[in-house]
Amino acid sequence: MADRVVAGCKARRSNEREGGGDSRPEGDRPNSIRRDVDSLKRQRVLDEARRLFFALGYHSATMEAIADAVGMGKPFLYRHFRNKLELLVALYDHAIAMSEDALDRALAARLDADETIRMFVRNYLAVVVTHREIVAIFFRESLNVPPEKLREINRHKAAFDRKLTAVIRDGVKVGSFHVTDARVAAFAVVGMVNWCYQWYRETGPSTPAELGEMFADFALGILKNRRMDRTT
Repeated sequence: MADRVVAGCKARRSNEREGGGDSRPEGDRPNSIRRDVDSLKRQRVLDEARRLFFALGYHSATMEAIADAVGMGKPFLYRHFRNKLELLVALYDHAIAMSEDALDRALAARLDADETIRMFVRNYLAVVVTHREIVAIFFRESLNVPPEKLREINRHKAAFDRKLTAVIRDGVKVGSFHVTDARVAAFAVVGMVNWCYQWYRETGPSTPAELGEMFADFALGILKNRRMDRTT
């Protein structure tokens, strides 16, 4: 995200030097650049909070430590986040958004149930291993999340589970999947992928894309195994 903000700023400055490409009023351009810079700074704070929450735990990672990691004083942090809890909640929001996007992109492709599951598992595994620090924080720090935020998170989880369960039920209806409880099967598929954050390392023998294909095969193997359907 930070790279995209920097690239956007550079592109706008290049267009302005060349005299084209920006149709916004002249007075709005400084404000837009300021917003981009603020967004970049906010993301920098989140990146350091994520790193320290992962390495030290939420309670041990102080605002002072985050400020030192960013290279700024605490007033700089408080311009973007009122307290440490806001940082944690922002990371939870990011984790939820990435998970939902992994499933929504698979659904948007309008494939059959088999290929939807395959695409979802590839997408979701890429999130879990590429952003394993955020995923670890998501599972570790739930006791520190306010009750109202947990209720919101649970609503997102329920909607996510319903969408994935519907895909599996569609597969059962056409005879492609053989499970007696589509909801439990959805939990099994998601849980299998979730656990990757515990053991995945970038120095390992498989890339995220290779693992995504392997886990997609595992998921389809579970869903297509006739022994999972006790009625057959």
